[in-house]
Amino acid sequence: MQRVVPVPSDLQPWLTAAVVVDAPAALARSHFPAMVASMLVVRLAGQVACRGEPVPPAAWMSASTTATVYEHSGPVRAVGLVLKPEAAAALFAGTRGLVDTLRPLEELAGPGWAEVEHAVQAATDDGARLQVLCAFVRQLVAPPSPCETRRQQALALLQAATGSATGNDPGNATGNDPGPSQRLGLSQRQFERRFVAHWGMTPKQFQVIARLNSTLGGALTAPDDPVVDLALGQGYYDQSHMARDVRRLTGQPLQALVQGSRSPLSAHWPLQVGAQTRTDQPA
Repeated sequence: MQRVVPVPSDLQPWLTAAVVVDAPAALARSHFPAMVASMLVVRLAGQVACRGEPVPPAAWMSASTTATVYEHSGPVRAVGLVLKPEAAAALFAGTRGLVDTLRPLEELAGPGWAEVEHAVQAATDDGARLQVLCAFVRQLVAPPSPCETRRQQALALLQAATGSATGNDPGNATGNDPGPSQRLGLSQRQFERRFVAHWGMTPKQFQVIARLNSTLGGALTAPDDPVVDLALGQGYYDQSHMARDVRRLTGQPLQALVQGSRSPLSAHWPLQVGAQTRTDQPA
């Protein structure tokens, strides 16, 4: 039903994965958890609605702070690219600060998008369709484009928020950690305002959702591991803390998600994609 395709090495700073979706009519909906990644999606067949509104055939799906359900009409086929969190606003200035939303790709990419979408639809197979999308991103980031500069600026902001620039565990700062605002020479309020303006969520929200995404990937790639070990390994205070976050940000308990994702026909196929993406990441 779904397939994850590794992205070309030159686009790895921008993309996490390429995805092919082939959902039969029997699958009436797709359940996405809250997530820090966003996606470029071109639908080849079927109709999809979100919160009662039709989803454009070619759309950017933003990061989300809550679980999202997409309703299907008929078989749905689509190809897409999963963008790294720091990539979206670097590629499309119009996505800056947007969360829990959809935008037509023509609106973000301009008139030139129509030719790209036509090429995707006309391609002979899914591999060729993904190559068209990758070529589109490659063209956006090619010098003298400002995209790389914007990506580096976003990455510095993200690293300051998560502590990854100094190797500190987010949410567990030590006395040697100068804190995210000091790393960028900003006051705490200035830092938080800049972060919200870029991602549409606070640094704390981002950290919580990023940890959830990592937790779900870990649970699916090692479903037989003790849950308490998973909780501690992901930085939760305890198993109950993890369970509350999972239910709040996915709408279901962890065990139900793991069991549901094992089915080849599962509305939680995005979790399967996330687990495959986690497995395919370079060491």
